[in-house]
Amino acid sequence: MKLDGKMSDTSSTGVLYTEHAQLTATTLLGSLWSYDTRSRESNRRSVTVNADGSHEYWLDRSDPLLNTMLPGTGISLVVNFGDIWSGGRALSIRLPRICVIGPVTLAAPIRLGKFVDAVGAGFKSIFASNIFNVAASELVNGIVPLEDLWPSDDVERFFESLYALRIESIHHCVSSLKDEFLARMIRPRSLDTVTHTASRLIQAHAGQVFIDEMAKNHCLSRQQFAHRFRAASGLPPKLFARITRFQALMNALLSTDVSHWTGVAVDMGFYDQAHMINEFRTFAGSPPTTFFRPHDCTEAPSRIRLHGRPSEWPSV
Repeated sequence: MKLDGKMSDTSSTGVLYTEHAQLTATTLLGSLWSYDTRSRESNRRSVTVNADGSHEYWLDRSDPLLNTMLPGTGISLVVNFGDIWSGGRALSIRLPRICVIGPVTLAAPIRLGKFVDAVGAGFKSIFASNIFNVAASELVNGIVPLEDLWPSDDVERFFESLYALRIESIHHCVSSLKDEFLARMIRPRSLDTVTHTASRLIQAHAGQVFIDEMAKNHCLSRQQFAHRFRAASGLPPKLFARITRFQALMNALLSTDVSHWTGVAVDMGFYDQAHMINEFRTFAGSPPTTFFRPHDCTEAPSRIRLHGRPSEWPSV
């Protein structure tokens, strides 16, 4: 895979994370995104909503959202044109140029390369067999080279095509990524309609659902429903719901000022604040007040402030 060795001094820069929401609207894709090394202009806000509907998030290199692989029920494909990333519990895994990640059940550290230039797509795990010819259960907590799932010649052509488009325009690159995956998602393979319907319901209610009730609505026993759901999504329905609620909680904390976090617990269906904190710690590895501090061991502790993102971060 050819690269131009594009490098720059990024010691005083951050990363611009862009959600290309306009490209996923009315599609089966969950997300399309890009990462770019950028200097922060004096007038740039932390969040910018562009005319085309895309959202740009400017993140410090020490931001925990850049340094953590968070739990999620879906599958992601990452195409990295920049410096190599590392991940895993001890940051011992070098992520391939193109890799498939997830579903992820526990947070793990990740370290982006010095020069960051990447695009990616996210989609529901029930499409794993259509896109990658493997069951979602084989991808849980995995970081898998795309070459292990597609013929190597296809991967090579795919990367070269995206790289050429990336040089021309990030929009064209991400659009091509979208087209590739939508074509594979609609292959004539049967999706489990029970799991598809149930997973949409779980996400619509931010994980606050009753498994027994969903099983009953599909005329299945709880055991039958759980077996069918896990076979299609890779995760047991209860864990799928808990991770979905964690994701909703993360979004709620990001869009709520730190001083008002105590009110989030009730809104998210937790018994109390302690229950919310314990659930957050289970999936993120630390309580919110610890997790949202900058991950920067070079900074003096007295100068590290809790990341509060009042009103700038849109509610989801």
